[in-house]
Amino acid sequence: MKSSEAKAGIGFILPFLAGFLIFNLFPLLYAFYISLVDYNTLKPSFNFIGFDNFTRIFHDPIALQAYWSSFLYTLIYVPALIVLSFFLAVLLNRKFFLRPVSRTMILIPYVANVIAIAMVWSMILDPYDGPVNAFLHLIGVQNPPMWLGGTKTALPTIALVNVWQSLSFQTIVFLAALQGVPKELYEASELDGAGRWKKVRNVTIPLVSPTTFFLVITSVIGSFQNYASVRALTNGGPGVASRVISLNIYEEAFTYNRYSYAAAQAILLFGVILVITIIQWRGQKKWVHY
Repeated sequence: MKSSEAKAGIGFILPFLAGFLIFNLFPLLYAFYISLVDYNTLKPSFNFIGFDNFTRIFHDPIALQAYWSSFLYTLIYVPALIVLSFFLAVLLNRKFFLRPVSRTMILIPYVANVIAIAMVWSMILDPYDGPVNAFLHLIGVQNPPMWLGGTKTALPTIALVNVWQSLSFQTIVFLAALQGVPKELYEASELDGAGRWKKVRNVTIPLVSPTTFFLVITSVIGSFQNYASVRALTNGGPGVASRVISLNIYEEAFTYNRYSYAAAQAILLFGVILVITIIQWRGQKKWVHY
């Protein structure tokens, strides 16, 4: 019996294990190997150079700026996404007219094409002919923001556009967690005289904290991997103002053919994400309630 169960278990996990080894573990190990040699398509060479590619990163101002831009992007994107999606889920969890339709329509930005979204937002946020700045001029704002065209506003603008696009998925996950909160706890808190905000702070937030932790982890990882929207909206510009590390890795590999240097940047990014995830995992004991 145990032998047959073991064989069945192995049979179930074998497809996943094969996919993990082929598409995840092997590329990771190969990328680490590539980062230790001097290889590009113009001069095929696998001469071992050790950690020279990693050392080079810390002397490359563009690469360091790209890491810093990714970090700033994460600081804007993740808190805004978590807070807005939570409160939107709280609103959608209440009974109101056309609630099913509203829950369906909120998924539209998430399933829309990234390039289409970028094109629409580029027109909306056009600093000269866009409707947003036209409205700001109408209400008396003399110097409206340049949005995607400003060195200080491009990265925050991209982060907010991505918050708008990703808001639906996070909201649906929060909504599922909210529906699992026992109504008896709300009734008990009302008997104790708790208002709406106290019920949210003392009942809702602690009980959905495992879901919040999951969404924070996945959002941080996803924010460091953001590439498509940056490429479509600004292509890292103006200058290098919105050049995040994922875009920089792509440019180093497929534009300048410096595959070893790009692999070193990718491995370092993996290390940064790993360290941040470990810190978050250890810090969850202070605020996550299971």
